[in-house]
Amino acid sequence: MLLDNLQFAARSMLHRPKRSWLTIIGILIGVAAVVSLISLGEGMQESINQEFEAFGYNVVMITAHADHRLGMGELAGTHNFKFDWTQLAHHVQGTEAVGGVLIQTLYVRAGKREGYLMNWGMDSGLMQAFPAYYKPVEGRIFNADERQAAVLGADMAKDLELSVGDKLTVETQEFEVVGVLEKRNDPDVNRSIFIPMQTMQDLMQEYEKISYVLIRTAQGADVKTIVTHVRAMAQEQRGKDDLNVHTTADMKDLMQSLVGILRAALSGIAAISLLVGGVGVMNTMYTAVLERTREIGVMKAVGARRRQVLGFFVLESGFMGLVGGLLGSLTGLGIAWGIKYLAPLFVPDTSIEVSFSPGLTLAVLALSFALGVLAGWLPARKAATLPPVEALRYE
Repeated sequence: MLLDNLQFAARSMLHRPKRSWLTIIGILIGVAAVVSLISLGEGMQESINQEFEAFGYNVVMITAHADHRLGMGELAGTHNFKFDWTQLAHHVQGTEAVGGVLIQTLYVRAGKREGYLMNWGMDSGLMQAFPAYYKPVEGRIFNADERQAAVLGADMAKDLELSVGDKLTVETQEFEVVGVLEKRNDPDVNRSIFIPMQTMQDLMQEYEKISYVLIRTAQGADVKTIVTHVRAMAQEQRGKDDLNVHTTADMKDLMQSLVGILRAALSGIAAISLLVGGVGVMNTMYTAVLERTREIGVMKAVGARRRQVLGFFVLESGFMGLVGGLLGSLTGLGIAWGIKYLAPLFVPDTSIEVSFSPGLTLAVLALSFALGVLAGWLPARKAATLPPVEALRYE
């Protein structure tokens, strides 16, 4: 019986191809919007998790109050502040690595290429404390006793056309490239030049100010207690509470909240498109009932029961929803991948990931079928309750 209904529904759709396809396209558009947005949102979530897992959740940061950037890279921007971070390792228990970072935009020349580029002053020990994040794909991290060595972000090495062993000039000093970092989802890291902290301080003649402080806590240490002690020391040094002391876990929670709000808003917009598609299915099914009233009368006159007529129309509308959902899923995934590859062409340094699971596919198909069934229920019920005599006399 089910197979007969399926064949009947398929013949009915083929008999009215234009109307059926317009209805399917209505579902397709809504599903494509939902799938593309969910895929991009899930990809963004995975990307955030990967970056924070590489950096670590047991990290405390000190930045200026004016800085609210979310990237790992230019977290402190150019808002430098005075702070003696060397005291932290001696007075705060549970720290594994402590270091200051000084970020400046400096004049760089490499071959025929020149311009003002972002430079980071970091101690080699601090970079080595985050091996999964500052991970060289070529060469190595500079050693503690090196002063004229540089490590390049992935995009910076590509733009300057430099590799390990090449030379570049920062302000008035020449550096040798000793390493190129793995490409990350943080454009600040990818487009930066890393040089020893002491050399950066000598270049800038700036020995008291820093851009931010990184504190990697020891395994098993109470991060909240360390944050409390660090905040107290910062306030004591500066005489006022004007620095941000937060953890990477706090940053992750904030970013996930923002991503969640964005996903919810965009999904709501996409759901409206899906609702419009459902209304389109309902409109088509109502029209189908009117056009086939005499056919329904014949079916009931030869013995078709209400349940059979109801099942036929519900199955037809559900089938259209299912086809629209399948095509919409493929279209939505294509849109998401298209955005992934086209976005960097229009917005440089943009990194977008796409995530699409089999579970999402099944959920979308089930939702599409259910939407089609719900949209066709009222028209189907009307068709099933038509008296045979009235249906046969309908013009």
